[in-house]
Amino acid sequence: MFIILKMQAVSYRVRPESLAVREGQTVTLRCAFIGLTAQSVVIWEGPPNFNVMSTDRMVDSLYKRHRITGNSARGEYNMEIDDVQVSDAGGYRCSTLGLQEKAEMMLDVIVPMKKPPKITLSDASSTAGQSLTLSCRTTEGSPLPTLTWFNGTTQVQQSNMKLTEDLSIASLDLVLLELTRWDHGRNFTCVADQGHPQLAASTASSTILDVKYSPVVRIRSQSVRSNEGETLDLSCDVDSNPPADVSWQKLRGSIPTNAENRGGTLRLPTLDRTAAGVYQCHAANGIAPSGVGSATLTVQYPPHITSNFNRKTSPFVGQEGFSLPCEAEGYPEPRVRWRRKGTKLYFGNPLQFSRIDYDMEGDYECVASNGQMRDAVRQIFLDVRGKPYINTVSLKVSVRSGDTARLVCEILSDPLPEETRWLRRGPGQQDKPVTASQRAGIREEETTSPRGVTNTLVISHVGRSDGGVYVCETTNTFGTFQREFRMDVKDTNTHAVVIASVTVIVLLILFATIFVCIAKRTGLTAGAKREKTTGSTLTASRALPPLPPYMDSRSVPVLDPDDMTGLELQDFNGTLKPRPPPRMDKQPYSIGLSYPSLMHPLPPYSTVERQRPDGEDNMVDSPYLEDPWVTEVT
Repeated sequence: MFIILKMQAVSYRVRPESLAVREGQTVTLRCAFIGLTAQSVVIWEGPPNFNVMSTDRMVDSLYKRHRITGNSARGEYNMEIDDVQVSDAGGYRCSTLGLQEKAEMMLDVIVPMKKPPKITLSDASSTAGQSLTLSCRTTEGSPLPTLTWFNGTTQVQQSNMKLTEDLSIASLDLVLLELTRWDHGRNFTCVADQGHPQLAASTASSTILDVKYSPVVRIRSQSVRSNEGETLDLSCDVDSNPPADVSWQKLRGSIPTNAENRGGTLRLPTLDRTAAGVYQCHAANGIAPSGVGSATLTVQYPPHITSNFNRKTSPFVGQEGFSLPCEAEGYPEPRVRWRRKGTKLYFGNPLQFSRIDYDMEGDYECVASNGQMRDAVRQIFLDVRGKPYINTVSLKVSVRSGDTARLVCEILSDPLPEETRWLRRGPGQQDKPVTASQRAGIREEETTSPRGVTNTLVISHVGRSDGGVYVCETTNTFGTFQREFRMDVKDTNTHAVVIASVTVIVLLILFATIFVCIAKRTGLTAGAKREKTTGSTLTASRALPPLPPYMDSRSVPVLDPDDMTGLELQDFNGTLKPRPPPRMDKQPYSIGLSYPSLMHPLPPYSTVERQRPDGEDNMVDSPYLEDPWVTEVT
């Protein structure tokens, strides 16, 4: 007879698992089986080297802080350790016979670090361009912590670090191959982590780099523009370690004596034009190279005329190529022009005259402007000197027999004429003086002004024998000038005038009578009355034509400043006449001036060609030969 024994295989119901516990705490290593019999023996093995610690529920006397807990009926054999020590750390096994494999576990006993890791630098005095090693070390904690470097909050790549292999020391070096000024002030942190944050918090140490570097200078504004008289601060920002000493200097010049050096700021009170230039900010802290920054200062100031011309200049009549230059300085660079005083018509610089005459005499102003500040003005008086010139416009006089004739001779002269006389031109171009002794009723009237003399020859009770050519001759220190006047005397026939007047009146009465008769027959008169009773009025179809724009009611020239095209001031009294086209082979005047206050862009005495009355070839008039009867005596 065979007896069959059914045996159940032993297996783990609770396998031992690795644990971590903080030193001094109580820990339970759990272990439970399925299939144990009464003869089964459970064994616990532990450090060092898996020594047998207990058999079944009996613990070796060497392990006084250890005991077996749990329900044996359920196969529970838990190892409980009080006041865990670092020596308890290691590998443990819970086993029994019949197991195919023995389960192992690790017990880690965590001893927190009492202080953070220590950081040391290879060079206490670090300078930009050099290398630097930062070492992080610790011998505390169990297990030894893992060290990590952070730059601020960013973890540093491991390629820059070197780990020490000594098992009793945790050490990690961070190598900075080349320091820069940007490394100054950086916060490097070494973090020590034991891997069990719930049992031991990580600790950290930090260091802030102190990197020495040469000054770096930055000028806030490299181009500064200011006005004369203002206060200006020139500033430069200096970045250096250690702090630098800052000084200022001016290239190709000296800093104004009233300047205030405030380190990074140079104050320039009450600027003047000499303060303009290039200013440099120098910074030095003992580390080469020194820092330099430049700022260019531009001082704006109003125009100033630098030409030292006299208050008065005296050119001579007929002088050619006369010019008045004017120079000025200022910033922005001024524009220099000329104008006749009291006018707004400007001319270029220098003021040029192709030929001088008396109409050009007067005050002229050099005006320098730069568009932003007040203009600079300097005045000069053009005092024209030379031999006399007769400026009379009317050279032909028509007078009735028996009336009084007035021949007006207007003379421009500086100095004033020494002598003025009238001559009568007879046959053979012979001139004889006209005097009061020749006959009664002849006299001279003369008035003097700063510009010259007006001499009038008055002939009362003119007769036919008084007609002809008269010559006004005037002389001063520089020479003599003559001008011819032609006087025509017309007879007066009173009887013929009376007869003509009566005849005209009779004809007018006759025409009026005929018109009234015709109107009555055609009913025009009745129609006119009807229109009158209806109150209708007649309106002119168009207005009377206006007077010429340059003539007033007294036939005196009136100029419109915007309509002076084609007119030229030819004579002293400002009478206007059409300006003939200048000859292309003659140089026109650079400017034209009216007298006494009006101005015109062309010269008052243009050189023109005239046709002789007898049809001969053209002749060229000089500025003093206004008509065919002008004679110049030298």
